[in-house]
This record gives sequence, structure tokens and C-alpha cells, in this order.
Amino acid sequence: MDSYLSPLEEGDSLELFDESGLIFRSGGKWLHPLFEAEAFLKGYEVKGMLSVHDSIAGCAAAFLGVRLGVRHVNIDMISDAAIEVYKRHGVEVHYTKRVERIKCVTETMISPDMAVDEAYKALRRKAGLTTGIPLRIDNLSFSYGSKKILDGLSLYLEKGDAVLLEGENGSGKTTLLRLILGLEKASSGQILYDGSPVPPPIGYVKQFKEGQGFPFSCREVVALTLPGGTVDRDGEVELALRRTGAWHLADRRFFSLSGGEKARVDLARVLASKAKLLLLDEPTASLDKESRIRFADMISSLSTDEMPTMILVNHDRLLSEALSWPRLHLEGGRLA
Repeated sequence: MDSYLSPLEEGDSLELFDESGLIFRSGGKWLHPLFEAEAFLKGYEVKGMLSVHDSIAGCAAAFLGVRLGVRHVNIDMISDAAIEVYKRHGVEVHYTKRVERIKCVTETMISPDMAVDEAYKALRRKAGLTTGIPLRIDNLSFSYGSKKILDGLSLYLEKGDAVLLEGENGSGKTTLLRLILGLEKASSGQILYDGSPVPPPIGYVKQFKEGQGFPFSCREVVALTLPGGTVDRDGEVELALRRTGAWHLADRRFFSLSGGEKARVDLARVLASKAKLLLLDEPTASLDKESRIRFADMISSLSTDEMPTMILVNHDRLLSEALSWPRLHLEGGRLA
């Protein structure tokens, strides 16, 4: 139970324990052992409380430990800020040496009063662990006949950014998504996807209207978007459906599902495509409150755990409050 209080084995920089004993070890540097431990835990059934023995922990490492769900830590050298983070989140702290601060670039990025997910996303971005791509829109204009819809619109999203796009009906929100998808051609301006003008595979989730649906089983709907060359197709379909809580729907006909069920399967379809850019056009508009809350939880987890670049067109106040993403307002053909 208290094995985490013993000295680290030679060559180890981090050891992770649960009530069964040592379950993970790493000799890596910087924050990599904690990210490695996170990946390990995704395929491991934890037995009781987690404890960690780490060679060094600053504020950044403390946030990662908190997010792992660690309840006890033993740190060879720890900063004041790390102790503050651990204690604020109810983690029992043991240490050998305490210092004012750890000399690391991440310590200037992270402050102890940040939200856990906010700190986590910043650290994943620093570690290059986002799945998203940068999106740059420069001076984009578009008209339907004589009616100007977009007028010199510009936007830059870093890889892994997620934003809510709001505005009145007819303000051009869906038109902007169609331009990003490559379904419409701009009158002027450009869109660059990770520096290229060629659109990559893009995940697109839209509002489903009554009677609209794919004439396939849910399993087939998800399989349609698998990248070419996927070896374990059945396994990838199952994984995507399980991640959105829709595995039990695998053999149901998509068009027979409720709105909330369709939303989960459609999100699974996007996840299976491995798209690095996701566009969501009022995905909760036809859902009941319970389904909207569940969808918000799934989207929030996706934006934090994998960090694809995401734009969500939204009028749903519940969704706005649940996600707490930056909000962009489209008015007069430009963003405010």
C-alpha cells in the first residue's frame, strides 16, 4: 500500500502504484512519464487508489498527476507551486526536498490557480500531443448573387483549439463551414489547412432533421468513414462506438434511432475517420435536454483528451455553458 514511499528503482524517474502494487514505471524525462502513464491507464483496470513516486514535480507535473486521479504522491524534489496544486485537489503529499520553483519552461506557462483541464490542454499542446491542425482564414468574402454573406472575414485557430461560432440566423455561419469543407468557393481570400490550400479529411456533424438518415446499420455508417488501409476495421468501429456510448446500437438501422442516439453514432463516425479538423453545425438543435447534456460531455472530453481543432456552430445556451469554449460572434460578414 505504501510502496510509493520507497526509493525509486535505479533508472526509474516515475513509478505508479495502485492497491495491487507497482503497475507502471518509466525512465523518461520532463513530463513524458506522466503522459505515458496516462496512455497506460486507458487500457488498465485500476484497483483502488493511485499513488505515484516521481523524481521531480513542478506545477505542470502536479496538474497532470491530479488529472490522472492520483491520490498520494511522493516527490524527490518538489516546488511550492506543485504542493499548492496537489493540496488544493486533495492529494496527500510526501517529499524529500522542497524548492521555490522548478526551472522549466512549462512553469512559466502554468499557474496553480488554473483549471485542471485548462492546464492539461496547454501542456498537451506544448508536448505536441494534439491531433488537430492549424486553420488560417484570411480576408474571406462570399456572396450569393448580389447579397454579400461574408465580408473580409479572418480567423486563426492553433492546432487543438475549439471555439463556439454564434450569430443570428442568416449571418453566414453554415456558409463559413461549407467554405471550410470546400463545398463552396470564396469570392476572395484564402483558407489554409496546416499551411496548405487543399482541404484535408474533415469531420462534419450537422443537425439531423426528422426522417433524415443513412439507409445502413450504425456499424456500417461508422465503417464508411474509416481511413483507407485500416487493418482492424471491426475493432476500429467498435472502439468509436464505445467511445460515444453507442456500441449497443451497432446493429440497429441508423434511420430508426432517436435524435440523441443518432448524434452519438454520428460522432462515432467522425471519430473513426481520424479527422484532425471537426466542424459541428448545431448538433444538439433537435435533441432533448438529457441528450444535449450527454453530447456536451462527449464533445468536452474529445476536445480535452485528443484536441482536434473544432468549430461548433451553436444557438444552444446549455451547450455554451457546459463547454466554456471561446465564443466568436458572426455579424455583418465578420467575426467579433
